[in-house]
Amino acid sequence: MRIEIVSTGDEIVTGLVVDTNAAWLSALLLEQGWQVRRRATVGDNLADLKAVLRESSERAEVVLVCGGLGPTADDLTAQAAAEAFAQPLTLYPDWLATIAVRYASRGRAMPDSNAKQAWLPQGCDVLDNPVGTACGFLVRHPASHGLSQLFFTPGVPFEFKQMVREQIVPRLKALAGEQTDTELRRFYTFGISESALSDKLDAAPWPAGIELGYRSSMPLIELKLIGHGASAADMNAAEARLLSEIQSWLVGRGDQDPARQILALLGPRSLTLFEGESRGALLDACHEHPYLDAHFSQQLASDLALLEGSDEGLSLTIGTAGPDGVPLLLCADGESIGQTLKLSHPDPDSGRKILAFAALDMLRRHLSGLPVITDYLTLPRTATRRE
Repeated sequence: MRIEIVSTGDEIVTGLVVDTNAAWLSALLLEQGWQVRRRATVGDNLADLKAVLRESSERAEVVLVCGGLGPTADDLTAQAAAEAFAQPLTLYPDWLATIAVRYASRGRAMPDSNAKQAWLPQGCDVLDNPVGTACGFLVRHPASHGLSQLFFTPGVPFEFKQMVREQIVPRLKALAGEQTDTELRRFYTFGISESALSDKLDAAPWPAGIELGYRSSMPLIELKLIGHGASAADMNAAEARLLSEIQSWLVGRGDQDPARQILALLGPRSLTLFEGESRGALLDACHEHPYLDAHFSQQLASDLALLEGSDEGLSLTIGTAGPDGVPLLLCADGESIGQTLKLSHPDPDSGRKILAFAALDMLRRHLSGLPVITDYLTLPRTATRRE
């Protein structure tokens, strides 16, 4: 099933508003097994809107259109759909009554301009909006590839997301016959660069119908095995090949954030943090853990031999930068294991995230029964400590 997304609005084209809706929607659809093939952004121009709607409908079985359903003169999406597919705007009295009831429930009279939101392309299906005045709608258009279904939604994120989950995803599942044509498997690495991974993984082709994707999300590199109609055996073989190359740097897999996966290993155990050079980045990664005690000090040692943690329980300490790097210390029930890492990154914020995850990885390895100290290709080690 080929899916495309169209985002509308001058504020998005000009960069005044970041298009988080399209990113969220693409990720949600991929989790369901559908990979978006193309995304387009178009401003509030009637001719441009009509053109992009026609173009997408000729390529895709499903087109998801976000924005431009408001009551003002620059909200042109319904008109564009009506003209693009020769389905004249028609008053939908039931939705007009719904808008009026919404205003009445708030003790307000409905402005005349809101009536515009009840004029929709003739013959379309209304998609309910339980929290706003702009309903969504579904237009079916015969195309060269068969039938194209275009789903139109408001752009307000809260309304848009609720409509997608409750109105659109169930329809897409029915359209696909509950069968997904795409399978996604996620893996996360730390301490190795994207280019080094490419050297290891791209030398030989993957099986037919399977591709490998990369996404840099500081401080991690996410790897995505994407199967398009691939068999379970081929996907399993591809995963085994991938893991054989990345196992040394693998820090998580699946849809959950790796930091959360590490914290889940703690269970009800408490964790104490002492932060210097990371300046709160470690706390930011761990803040959801309910048994957390965090401290920040600019006076923490830069010498690994002098760095201290907690005498009891579990603690992570990130010291201050010294000539040899930044010292990190894990204290676990009276045992202390540490290392000094030489960090070199042009962006200070990214550098702090790297230090924070390096500390978390020490915790992960301890809780998983692995050697706490491991080699990172992107972080030279200048000292170690074990007591």
